[in-house]
Amino acid sequence: MRSTLSPAFTSSKMKLMVPFMMDVGDQMMLNLKNSIKESGSEYLEVDVKDLTTRFACDVIATCAFGLKVDSHSERNNQFYTQGLIASTFKFKQLLLFFVASAFPWLVARLNFKLFAEESQNFFRDIVISTMSEREKHNIHRPDMIHLLMEAKKGKLTHDEKVQETDVGFATVEESTFGKKDVSDRTWSDDDLIAQAVLFFIAGFETVSSTMTLLLFELAPNPEVQEKLAAEIREMEAKTKGKLDLNS
Repeated sequence: MRSTLSPAFTSSKMKLMVPFMMDVGDQMMLNLKNSIKESGSEYLEVDVKDLTTRFACDVIATCAFGLKVDSHSERNNQFYTQGLIASTFKFKQLLLFFVASAFPWLVARLNFKLFAEESQNFFRDIVISTMSEREKHNIHRPDMIHLLMEAKKGKLTHDEKVQETDVGFATVEESTFGKKDVSDRTWSDDDLIAQAVLFFIAGFETVSSTMTLLLFELAPNPEVQEKLAAEIREMEAKTKGKLDLNS
């Protein structure tokens, strides 16, 4: 499975998703500006963890599931609330996770459920309906759902040529392992759904926590904020406002 999916995380694939991330960032900034305007003040008190969690949710929604979600203005949207449920592990779920890791055969035999049935059905419906709609109307969007569909068809291939400047931005390093047999794997819908949910679980808390820590470190250091802002303005000038993977 790892060798089959590794082409999905190379720099050439990741750079195609940057515009989706930029749109989510613009969406977040617009909501912040509107909130400041509505407050009638020049500043706004923000729960940074909540802000970054909603940002991470919207990025995953567009990059992994092909959905446009605005969790900042639609604060109780179903994707966000179900995502919180799926990514919040209680003691029972943690225990089941460790049992599943140590004794996978036992989990299969006893039919243990790691996630709530409501969340399972929600993500299943999203993935199945999205793939069905794209196949029916021949829709192509360079996101994770498309890459999973390509993997199912055996068409997800490794890049033959990778620009040297992009190598450092790949989330995996391509290797020769599995390059010849990635199309031999037969994928079921459950396999694709599991991978899509894994993208959410793996990215939801990690992205939001990292961003929260960065903002926490920036807050008491105005000189660092000024330096960062200057670098951003410089890069925007170089790219004419169109930031990419390298910037």
